[in-house]
Amino acid sequence: MRIVAVLFFGLLSFGASAQMYMDQSDTTSFGSEVGVKSLGDYGASAVQNGVTNKMFLGGFIDSTLKNNSLSRHSAVNRIGINSGGEVYYRNSNKKLFKKKNWGYEISAGVNYFGGALYGRDAFDLLFFGNQSYIGDTMFLSGMDANFTAMQKVGFGFYDIKSKSSVRFNVYNISSRIDADFRDFEILQSADGQELTLMMDGDVTVGQSASFNQGVGFGIDFDFRIPISWVKGDNAYLQFKSQNLGFAYMYEAQKKYSFDTTIVFDGFRFEQLLADNGYFNDSISILDTLGIRSQDVNSVFLLPGFIQVSKMVDNQSEKQLQSFFGLRVYPTLIFSPLGFAGADYRFNEHIHAGASVTFGGFSGLRFGAYGQFNWDKFGLGIGSDNFSGFMRSGGNGTSMYVNAVCRF
Repeated sequence: MRIVAVLFFGLLSFGASAQMYMDQSDTTSFGSEVGVKSLGDYGASAVQNGVTNKMFLGGFIDSTLKNNSLSRHSAVNRIGINSGGEVYYRNSNKKLFKKKNWGYEISAGVNYFGGALYGRDAFDLLFFGNQSYIGDTMFLSGMDANFTAMQKVGFGFYDIKSKSSVRFNVYNISSRIDADFRDFEILQSADGQELTLMMDGDVTVGQSASFNQGVGFGIDFDFRIPISWVKGDNAYLQFKSQNLGFAYMYEAQKKYSFDTTIVFDGFRFEQLLADNGYFNDSISILDTLGIRSQDVNSVFLLPGFIQVSKMVDNQSEKQLQSFFGLRVYPTLIFSPLGFAGADYRFNEHIHAGASVTFGGFSGLRFGAYGQFNWDKFGLGIGSDNFSGFMRSGGNGTSMYVNAVCRF
């Protein structure tokens, strides 16, 4: 349960609205609104929480934990994190473009998004070493990893009645890492004395700890369209995107590129990685390994998403409503994510729901949430991976907290 506490208080410390179904349709008019949206979501397709908890919070990872996670690995696996927060202000009294139904909004937020796509042999090598691969080949090809830390400020406008909105953002990029191993194999001889490395790929990393390393420009939009639903009931279809744009790293990064085959003769695997081993020699070995390095100023897509979904109508008097949708990020480390669930209305102030999701950083997950709405105040709390809190054998943990005040 320690990871639950760390995640929860980490959320409250900076308060991104990236959860699937907390947005609910509400056409109530108001003068001003101040809100906070927060998210912490870690997911893995194969690595169990028992391993990651001890990796980040301390503790011994025994062979049982490692073997349980290893048995879940397939040829392609994912692991990643998406966390952040946003505070915003909306005003419907000051009209934009002389349109009586348009208000304006300003916002500021932070987002950390990253993960890895990897094969089974990579986990086996990391946690068990090379012993089981003597006289065999480790296949590490296809590994892909990236991470972006960014902060943003935005200004936009919204329709006062439907709450459809468009917001334009400027981003500060404080950290960016990108790695792509197109081919990567390690072949060991039967006696373990000869290693052959075949590598083709590149790794790009920052060279400083500067907070301001790049700048980006992007857009958030949230279009809510009323549609006719089952038995003539009304419903709302949502087209939503966040952080859709690009960024430029004007602080030069170091890019390492390699397309080479290297043979080490007379070395055991552990000798190469020892404190006084080949890879820890005081002289540079880049040329020896055939690795080229250069300073680059890269342009890349922001870690944004596009989502299409059917929303819950907060003003409907129906006790039971459905919601479902699909979310896509433009990256291989996050697979297309589908979700569906049901929302139950206890009364005009309290909603609760349950969901099932599949995709993203992990596989099948079950979630739950509660939504509390009053005239001037609203609060929502939930998890897209509720079972992750309960079991060390779960694959990930998720939590979000949203709050709004209207006046």
